[in-house]
Amino acid sequence: MKSLLSRGITVATVASLWKNRQSVAPSITQLDIENALKPLFTYFDENFAIMKQTLTDASMVMVMTRLWKEVLMALEGILVPPLSDKSSIQRPLTQQEMDIVFKWLELLFDFFHARDDETGEAMGVPADVLKSPKYHELASLNFFYFDTTDNLIRTSERMATASAQRANNQRNRLSAPPSLGASFGGLMGNASMRRTKSIMLSRNLGTMKKAKEEKRKEAQADPSDDMILRILRMRPEAANYLRDRSRQRERLAAAAAAEMIVRQSLAAGGNRFGANNLPRR
Repeated sequence: MKSLLSRGITVATVASLWKNRQSVAPSITQLDIENALKPLFTYFDENFAIMKQTLTDASMVMVMTRLWKEVLMALEGILVPPLSDKSSIQRPLTQQEMDIVFKWLELLFDFFHARDDETGEAMGVPADVLKSPKYHELASLNFFYFDTTDNLIRTSERMATASAQRANNQRNRLSAPPSLGASFGGLMGNASMRRTKSIMLSRNLGTMKKAKEEKRKEAQADPSDDMILRILRMRPEAANYLRDRSRQRERLAAAAAAEMIVRQSLAAGGNRFGANNLPRR
C-alpha cells in the first residue's frame, strides 16, 4: 500500500508541488492497483502448480480455501485493528486506500474462484465458500467505516441489544420442559420409539440442513458488532464506550458460562436419577 501510494513521489516532486500549486500528484490507475498484486499472484501460481501435481482436486480446493481465509485476515488487518477494550494507534484508511483494498479483495476473489473465460466454469473454490461470513464482514465495513462516531456507537448498542435478545430466547428454548410425547414414547416401548425416530429422522435431517443454511445466511447478512467496535478503536473519543462494552461482554460471558454449568449439572443429575430409579428385586 505504501509503495503504491508513494509511486513516483520524490523529494523533488514534493518541492515542485509546493512551488507550482497547479501541479498534482500522479494519479493511481486501475492497472497500477492490479500490478501491485502481480508478485503475489505469481507466487500463488507457482506453488499451486506444484501442489496440483500431487493433490487431488478436493484436497487442492481445501488448501485454497484455507489460504483464502488467510488472505481475508490479512486484508482485515489493513482495515481495522484487533478487537480490544482500548483505543488503537492504528490510523483509519483514507477513501482512496479503502478503494484500493476492496479492489484487491475483488481481484483475489476472482483469482481463487478461477472461472474459465471460455466455458464460465469455476475451476477453483466455489463462490459460496469464498463468500464466507468473514468475507461479508469485510464487505460491511464499506457501510460503516467513515460513519460518525456517534452513529457507530448507536449502531453498536442496537446490535448488542438484539444479540442479548437472541441469547435470551435461546436460553428460554433450552430451559423449556420436555414434551409429554417423550413420556408416552416410554410407555409404548423401545420398538415404538425406534420406529418413531426412523420416521422423524429423514424429516429432521432436512429441517436441520435448512436451519443451518438459514443460520449461515443470517451470519452473512447481519453486520458484525465486532467490526463496529474495531472501527471505534481508531476513534479516540470512543475510548469510554469501548471500556463499558468490554465490561458488559465479560458479564454476559460469565453469566452464560455459569448457566451452562448449571444446565450440565442438572442433566447429569437427571441421568443418574434415571439409572438408579430401577425397581429392585
